[in-house]
Amino acid sequence: MAARATPFVGARPQQQRARQAVAAQRCARVVVAAAAQAEVGKLISKVEIPAFIPRQDIVDQLLRWAMIEVQENGVANCSTPCKVTTVRRDGELWGFTVSFLKDGESAADVRVAFDEEVTLKHEWVGRGAGLLPNGFPVLEGNAEEVMGKHFEIRKICDRQINDVTRASIRDFCQILVAAINRYYAFGSCFVDDST
Repeated sequence: MAARATPFVGARPQQQRARQAVAAQRCARVVVAAAAQAEVGKLISKVEIPAFIPRQDIVDQLLRWAMIEVQENGVANCSTPCKVTTVRRDGELWGFTVSFLKDGESAADVRVAFDEEVTLKHEWVGRGAGLLPNGFPVLEGNAEEVMGKHFEIRKICDRQINDVTRASIRDFCQILVAAINRYYAFGSCFVDDST
């Protein structure tokens, strides 16, 4: 009579703990994502920022850009005076709020800031092998969690806005996107193609 192999039923205790820890991390990420979606205000736009871009650098540059282009030159660039204030998270600069003013009062408040989602930053990009075609890029190395996956533009006030304010917000969003594109292309939102 031949010996039968006994099928392995169940995982080892270490593997079970590791799986439980991974499941708990996934659950925590889902809770954070749900909390981010429950944030007050109307989402106007959001874009995923690659993990290798330093969050503090891009926010700092965009804040300084907003102080110049939106607060000081708001009438010329957005057709209305604007006020820019900082948004902080755990003491760190996380974004800014632009208040579109009418008769000295805020007609609308728009927040530009990172969300609360987490993204992974890998050490390098390698060449794939195995299931992927040879040479296909694969993220490799140690992965580091980076807070702030998406950069969001959100209307955070409950006030009704008129067509003039809506057009001002649209103008602001367009020049903000141009500033982000300059940051991607040149490493700074203060340069353009002519410099």
